[in-house]
Amino acid sequence: MYVVFAANGALMGSWVPRIPEVKAELGLSPGVLGVVLLAPAIGALLAMPFAGRWASRRGSATATRRSAVVFFCLGSTIGLAFDAWTLFVALLAWGAAMGVLDVVMNAQAVTVERAHGRSLMSGFHATFSLGALLGAGAGGAAAQLGVDVGVQLAVLGAVLLGAVLATSTGMLADRLDGVPRTPLLVRPRGPQVLLAAAAFAVLLCEGATADWSAVYLREDLGAGPAGAGAAFAAFSATMTVGRLLGDLVLNRRPRRVVVRWFATAAAIGLAAGLALATVLGGGPDGGSSAVVAAVGGFAVLGAGISVTFPALLAEAGATSDRPAEAVGAVSTGGYLGFLVGPPVIGGIAQVAGLPVALWLIPLLAASAAAVTAARSAPPPPPAPPR
Repeated sequence: MYVVFAANGALMGSWVPRIPEVKAELGLSPGVLGVVLLAPAIGALLAMPFAGRWASRRGSATATRRSAVVFFCLGSTIGLAFDAWTLFVALLAWGAAMGVLDVVMNAQAVTVERAHGRSLMSGFHATFSLGALLGAGAGGAAAQLGVDVGVQLAVLGAVLLGAVLATSTGMLADRLDGVPRTPLLVRPRGPQVLLAAAAFAVLLCEGATADWSAVYLREDLGAGPAGAGAAFAAFSATMTVGRLLGDLVLNRRPRRVVVRWFATAAAIGLAAGLALATVLGGGPDGGSSAVVAAVGGFAVLGAGISVTFPALLAEAGATSDRPAEAVGAVSTGGYLGFLVGPPVIGGIAQVAGLPVALWLIPLLAASAAAVTAARSAPPPPPAPPR
């Protein structure tokens, strides 16, 4: 499963460095590009509620192999786009395949965890982050060499798909006997509602950080062009390290307890960073100190939410007799947060300013800790075999 997660992240990461080039070639304005880049998240959000039911009926191992074929092949269609609409459609379809693969591979990860009797999910997500980092490097190198984006995604997709299929024989079969059928469209039920709410809050924090941290450092704290990305770089680095080490903690403490600890630390860390940056102020007098404070706050945020989303998915799968559907329901809540986070921050910033709007992030991190502290009803017992 490590190969599947890493390969998924690598193909996605390889696309990111090519976005400016595609924007220039298609003559897209910043506003149009912003709308187009919503397409993958929209596609994933639309497909995820159906993916859990499919994996429950076919088995997560089979669903992972089949969805991997679609995902790694569809990436090359981005190179066929000739205007904003065709690029939107290509990204929408690719995002839908991405969403399905995300659900079914996490469902298979839950099956692997159950078989081994210990936490592995955080490590799987760490390899996704590392894969994205390596993929971004590959995409940047391809751009430097003048390789067409469609060719890059096709070749890299074929290589990664080959690696996934070659290692897929080690995937484990799910227990499907005696599991009752559910509606085609899966939504959070019972204890999954709180887990989905926490996932919504966590991924909203991640999406908002990715889109707004550099703007905050540059425009409000006076960071230079090179330093503007320091907050997101620190956030990404601590998140990756946190996920690499996360299973050590998750194997010693209950998942909900770990989520509460880490989400609370994330909220306190970023709140302290934002408050200190406000006190120090931007510009020449204290500007560099304010930037350091903000970067430190985002670094703590990254470490704090590093294991929360993997832990929430693992908890959803482990506490349900239909793990694939539970993972799909909670993932949908998370991706909804990732989708709405950046525009919500932007709307608040339009009225009250970005420094005020960013306080929504620690508030939501604290809410993730709060909802996982709530006591929920135990999952229903499995239906007897017919």
